[in-house]
Formats: sequence, structure tokens, C-alpha cells
Amino acid sequence: MTEIKILPVERAIEWIRAWAELDWPITWETAYATRDKLGWTPNPQDPELFTTELTVNEDGGYLTRLDGQCSGVSIPLCSRNLRAEPNSPWASSLWQAYDAIAGALTALYGTGKQTGNRTKVLQTDWILNNQVTVSLVASDKSMSVMLDSPEVTAIDQWELYYIEKYGEDYVDD
Repeated sequence: MTEIKILPVERAIEWIRAWAELDWPITWETAYATRDKLGWTPNPQDPELFTTELTVNEDGGYLTRLDGQCSGVSIPLCSRNLRAEPNSPWASSLWQAYDAIAGALTALYGTGKQTGNRTKVLQTDWILNNQVTVSLVASDKSMSVMLDSPEVTAIDQWELYYIEKYGEDYVDD
């Protein structure tokens, strides 16, 4: 059985800042160098996939791509615990870590926008001054952070604008 871990808050913030505070847009060389600097192990068949100290022998994080460029990263902040039940010690520890990480990100970047809830999935998003979006996402079973490039942030903001203007069922041609 693999050990189930939650990343310490200080280490999570280190990982997040390493990506959030890059000078975006970034090259693949910069993305791979950042991944390697953090001690993550690339998948030999696909360097856009990687494992961390939390994800040995299981799905880890990944770099995202838009128009051939690196457009972001998804980073697990805990081992996945698919057997976790609501209100279990694991879930309580995970939500405490979520609150602590969200508090640290708020201290760094200001108040984020929270969506969802703790009975399903809770997400808090920060759009930074450099237009990178940081999304902290958790459920009772896992927690991760996704960082999106300014280009992806702009696409997301346009989509929200159209949804607000035309409703959820607008046609995007």
C-alpha cells in the first residue's frame, strides 16, 4: 500500500510561486527547467507528464499546451485517496491544508473567487497581476492547483463575459 500524504503548506506555496511568478509566456525549455528545479520526475515517454514526491507510481502532474506553447501546469498537492469518506480524519486534514494554502495565497495575491462547496468540489481562483490564474481545487479525496497562462486567462474571461451577456447556452462560433 502506498503512503498517503498531504504536502506541507510552505512547500505547496513554494511550488505554486515557482510557476505563478515566472515571466509568462514561457518556453518549453523554461517549463521543463522549472519542473526539474522542483525535483519532479518527467515521464520518459512524455515530458509534459511528471511525478512528484506525492505521486510516485501514480498519475502526477502535467503541463498544458495551447497552440503548441506551454499554457500552464496542474500540480497535485496530496496523494489521491479514493477511499476517503466525508468527515474522516483524512478529509479533515485535507480541508485544513486547503484553508491554510488558500490563506497563504490570499496573503500573497489578495482575495480569490471561491466556487463550489465542501460536499462536492471547492475551488478558489486568483487572477494575478501578471494575468496568470491560480486555481486551488479540493474534494474529500484530493487537492491540486492549476496555473493557467495569461493567454488562457484571457480566453476564460471572454467566455465568462459571453455567458453573463447571453446565458449558459450561448453559441460559440
